[in-house]
Amino acid sequence: MIESLYIAETGMSSQQKLIEVISNNIANSSTTAYKKTQLNFVDLVYQQDVIADSNDGTINQANSHGVGVKVSTDTKDFSVGELKQTGNPFDVAIQGSGFIEVQMENGDTAYTRAGRLRLNSDGYLVSSHGYVLSASIQLPPDASDMAISNRGVVTALIGSTGERIELGQIELTNFTNPEGLKVLGSNLYSGSEKSGNVLYGLPGEMGLGELLQGMTEVSNVSMTEEMVNLMLAQRGYQLNARIIQVSDQLLDTINNLRR
Repeated sequence: MIESLYIAETGMSSQQKLIEVISNNIANSSTTAYKKTQLNFVDLVYQQDVIADSNDGTINQANSHGVGVKVSTDTKDFSVGELKQTGNPFDVAIQGSGFIEVQMENGDTAYTRAGRLRLNSDGYLVSSHGYVLSASIQLPPDASDMAISNRGVVTALIGSTGERIELGQIELTNFTNPEGLKVLGSNLYSGSEKSGNVLYGLPGEMGLGELLQGMTEVSNVSMTEEMVNLMLAQRGYQLNARIIQVSDQLLDTINNLRR
């Protein structure tokens, strides 16, 4: 009977974590290129109940029963979200798989799918949070009409002559197992042992997506799906709480038994 309390506690704890993940997904439903998080559950180690023969003590059978549930992993769903047209020439969406590589202030490399670019004070293309693209593309002060091709080639009109020149090339990266990337926040990810080696390539090649200028990728969170999952998680939490209540009532009954 005591075990039922601990089993129900693992269920409540797991459902609580699921509700927290769903809440974060819903909160980021409007975040550019946000990828929803999913939890994976596993049952805990099974215990063996040994039943011995009442006459000679030999073991006739051993029954097993579970001792609860736990969260094994949380993974990111990197399916591509819908593309939204903005008309901003500094917005770029990845139509397909891949990440844009940026350099963080501490020198580390990070990866993002949020292509809301802008110019910093030195004229370099940076992410929405100010991280310089690894391609180090700088626009001259007299540049205008910047264009980014599907293949990632950045061009602009220079000076009064209106000559269009090539300023740089945006490469994309990918990983053997993107779900193994470490989440840094601010739509940034870093490589890990689980994600495997980073792979570089031009947009549209090696299975990488193409770049679409003037568009952004919205989050891949489905509000309908998240609301259904939230209701299921709440019901699961309530049922486990009910198990604790019933177990407590049975223990109270046993304690009050009289000969």
